[in-house]
Amino acid sequence: MSRLRLFGLWLMCTLVTPVLLIIMLGDALFGSTARAKAMAIAQDEEGNAMLGGPPTQTISERTGNALITGERWAHFVAPCIDLIFGKGHCLANATLPH
Repeated sequence: MSRLRLFGLWLMCTLVTPVLLIIMLGDALFGSTARAKAMAIAQDEEGNAMLGGPPTQTISERTGNALITGERWAHFVAPCIDLIFGKGHCLANATLPH
């Protein structure tokens, strides 16, 4: 894909994101909680891809796998994620055997 097309894609995403966030908030508060959760997972996967991970993997899964393989950064990130989602969240979402 050319840099010009990538710029156009970036611009479109930048313009659409605020609208999607408002829709997600509306779903979370008044509408479909399943749709709000799906949107949150999609944003999580997007964040992981922006940090160099696979686009279909959540940050929690990537961090859990990194804990299992002994990557140093995961020992700092996992407690932050687990603080929000509950103790052991990252390891519970890991896909590597442990």
